[in-house]
Amino acid sequence: MKTKTPRRAELESAITVATEKADRVGRPQFVSCQAAVEGGDPLALFEGASSGAHRFYWSQPAGELALASWGAEATIETKGPGRFAEAWRAVADIGAATHLGPGTADWAGPLFVGGFAFSDQPQVGGVWHAFPTARLVLPRVLFKMQGDSCALWVTQRVAPGGSPGELTDRWESSLLEGVEQVARVWHRVPEVSMASEASFHEGEPGEEYAVVADRAHDVYRGQVAAALRAIAAGDFEKVVLARALDVRHPGRFDVEAFLDSLQGIYPHCTTLAVSHGDDTVVAASPELLLRRQGGRIETCALAGSARRGRSPEEDDALAQALHDSDKERAEHGAVVRSIRAALEPVCSKLTGPPEPELMRVEGIQHLATPLAGELGGGANGPSVLELASRLHPTAAVGGLPVAEAGRWLAQEEGLARGWYAGPIGWLDAAGNGEWWLALRSALIRNSTESDGVSEARLFAGAGVVAGSDPELELRETRLKLRALLAPLTEI
Repeated sequence: MKTKTPRRAELESAITVATEKADRVGRPQFVSCQAAVEGGDPLALFEGASSGAHRFYWSQPAGELALASWGAEATIETKGPGRFAEAWRAVADIGAATHLGPGTADWAGPLFVGGFAFSDQPQVGGVWHAFPTARLVLPRVLFKMQGDSCALWVTQRVAPGGSPGELTDRWESSLLEGVEQVARVWHRVPEVSMASEASFHEGEPGEEYAVVADRAHDVYRGQVAAALRAIAAGDFEKVVLARALDVRHPGRFDVEAFLDSLQGIYPHCTTLAVSHGDDTVVAASPELLLRRQGGRIETCALAGSARRGRSPEEDDALAQALHDSDKERAEHGAVVRSIRAALEPVCSKLTGPPEPELMRVEGIQHLATPLAGELGGGANGPSVLELASRLHPTAAVGGLPVAEAGRWLAQEEGLARGWYAGPIGWLDAAGNGEWWLALRSALIRNSTESDGVSEARLFAGAGVVAGSDPELELRETRLKLRALLAPLTEI
C-alpha cells in the first residue's frame, strides 16, 4: 500500500518549534501532521483499535465523509448550562496551541470528536458512568475518507521540558501503527464459512438474549395520558416521551457487526459510535442537528412519523395520511418554529421549503423540513458548538417550550437519557463541524469478564401533542425499538 509520510527532519523541526513554545509559555502545545494513504476501511479501523482507548466512528452515505479515530492527546469535559460554550473555548485554546507539520497545507487543523448528553445535569453512577455531560477528544490518530481521498492525521502532545527527538520517535511510532492498521484491514480477506446445514446438530442452542422493557406498556400509556392533561392545561405545547429496552447477553455484543448492519438497513442515515473502554454509544441517526462550513449552516426539522407499508400502494397511502394528519403536522410545525426562533437572530437569512418533505427509511417514514442559512458574521460568526447550544434540545427530542417540557420530563419520564437524543459529532478549531442527534441509538456495555454478562440499552421516544393517542405513541416507540433490536441480536 502506498503511503506518503512526512520526512523526519521536517517533522522534528515542527516538534522542536512546539517544544520551545511549550517551555516559553509553560503550557502544552500540539503538533499535527498528515500522511496520505491509498485506501482504508473505517469500520475495520474502529474495530481494530484498542478497546481501552477513546474510539470514534462516523460514516455517511455516498462517500460524503467517514472517520475513524483512536487515542486521546487532549480530553475536554464540561458540564452545566454553559457546557457548549466552555467546550468551544477549550477547543479554540488547543487549536491556537497546535502547530501544523508537513503535509497539512490544505488542512485547517485537527478535528475534535465526541458528544454531549441530552441534559446538562450530571448523572452520577448508573449505566452512563462512562459518558459525562460533555466530552470532546483530540484523537492521537484520525483516519479520514472523503470520496476517493484518504489520509491519516497523527497528533502529538508536547509538554514543557519534552525532548524533540523522543517526541518525534513517538509520533513516528503512532504513524506506523496507523499505517500498519490501515494496510492490515485494507488487504484483509474475509473468512468464509463452508459449513453445511448438516454440520449443525439438531437442537443445538443459538445465542441467548434476555429482553425486558424498562416499564410496562400500561405505565407508558399512562404517562402519555398525563402529558396530554398537562398540554390541555396549557403547561406546554409538546413533549417527547422516551422509554428503553434492556438486553442482556452472556458474552460480548459485536459492536462492529451491529454498526455494519445499521449501515445496511439505514443507508441514508449517519452511522456513528463513541467508545470509552468497553462502553459504546451507537446510533444510525436520521436527524442532523447542525452543519457549519464557513458562514453557511444547515439543519433539519424532523418530526411526525408513520410506519412503512407492505406494498408501494400501502406505503404511499400511509405517507399521504402522515402528510394530511393535523396531529403530525402540528408536531412538525412546532419543531420548525423552535429551530427558526433559535437561529434567525444570528442568521442573515434562513430558508427552507414551505411544505415538509417525506424522509423514508427502513420501517418508518418522517416529515422533514431542511433549513439552510448564512451567518450574519459569515465565517467569523458563532462556532458550530455555540450554534448547537442555541438549538439543543430541539422540540424534536425534548418539547416546546423547552424549559417547561424539560421540567416535566425530569419529573415524570423516569429515564436516565444520558447521551440518548444528545448531539454527537466533530469540529475543527475554526468552528466548523457537523453534529447529529443520537436517535435510533443504543448504549452497549460489554463485560470485561470471559464468562460475564453484557448489557445493551435501546432508546426510543414519541412526540406527544394535543390529539395524540397513547396507544399509537406506544406503537411508535415499539416500531423504533424493533429497528434496533433485530440487528443487535440477529436472532
